[in-house]
Amino acid sequence: MKLPNLPRYSRRHNRSASCAYLLRTRAWGLGVATLVTLGGAWACSGVGPRGQPVVFGDQTNIVIWDEAHHMEHFIRNASFKSGAADFGFIAPTPGKPELNKASNRAFYTLAALAPVVLYKGARGGSGRFEDSAKSAVVQVIQEADVAGYHATTLKCPDAHAINDWMNNHGYVSTPEVEKWAERYCSRGWYLTAFKVVDKSKLIASTGTVRMSFKTNKPFNPFYVPKTNIPINGGGTLRVYFVSVGDYDAHIGRKETWQTPQWTAQIPESSAALLAKQVELPFDAVPDNCQVETFVDNNFPRPAAEDIYFVKRKVAAIPHKPASSPTRQFPAPVALSMLGGVGLFAVVRRRR
Repeated sequence: MKLPNLPRYSRRHNRSASCAYLLRTRAWGLGVATLVTLGGAWACSGVGPRGQPVVFGDQTNIVIWDEAHHMEHFIRNASFKSGAADFGFIAPTPGKPELNKASNRAFYTLAALAPVVLYKGARGGSGRFEDSAKSAVVQVIQEADVAGYHATTLKCPDAHAINDWMNNHGYVSTPEVEKWAERYCSRGWYLTAFKVVDKSKLIASTGTVRMSFKTNKPFNPFYVPKTNIPINGGGTLRVYFVSVGDYDAHIGRKETWQTPQWTAQIPESSAALLAKQVELPFDAVPDNCQVETFVDNNFPRPAAEDIYFVKRKVAAIPHKPASSPTRQFPAPVALSMLGGVGLFAVVRRRR
């Protein structure tokens, strides 16, 4: 079930209620629950044996951006399909990620802030710093069991070495995955490989994972290998972007991704609840923040870059330069001065 397209509204625009508006009923709440539960894997790189690809589908992410500290908290609840006995995915981050579990109730907290609008019918564990068979060039930064995954954070400028490391450690990588990794290795990013620990034959349901890392520009993974794109079309990507101020979303530097469907101020009580649900300190969620909700109904698809969020510039109001003050003379004084000048002219003429 997909939520309807909700246009963006101002923060003050949603207090009035009438029968023409879509009310937040239990049925609507069930729709949100379905959306969260059926979310697909991250827009990263799925890895599994050849001939048994990891298929990406619908997904919902939360990006909490702390601009003052250049810190991003990326939260995702993963559930995906593969016929492989062992499979997982790799997530790129520009800084070393802190890995932790989170509650999927965080998605409900933000979804509940959606304005009531006219329905239009549109569509953690502790880290271990060791690796018994580590490559000479691949750095194993950390390992942790978190939310049903065994996660390993790697760093290496050589994507081919990353590819070899994965093949030697229970992941069956492919040339497509190596090409995907090359982009991030060349930039000095970290790659965290998540392997599903508990799984059935076809479907793996894992817990919600939070990745917190330093970055100069908040982003959401979007670029994926071709083998991870479903043949019969993609699903829906929904991103709740929590920040102070309005942001635009771009694929790469210039291409516009989506405009927000709706924006809402986050009350202090909701911010405190959100921090608790994703296991962050209260002050990690910025004061006076808001949530912008971006929705893409054609995901995943071929893209040359990831999604980056850029703060919207506020148009400056032009100001007229202040005119120099002029001294005003009372009318009698002005007439006397003119009379004096006239008399002076007459006297000069008689001489």
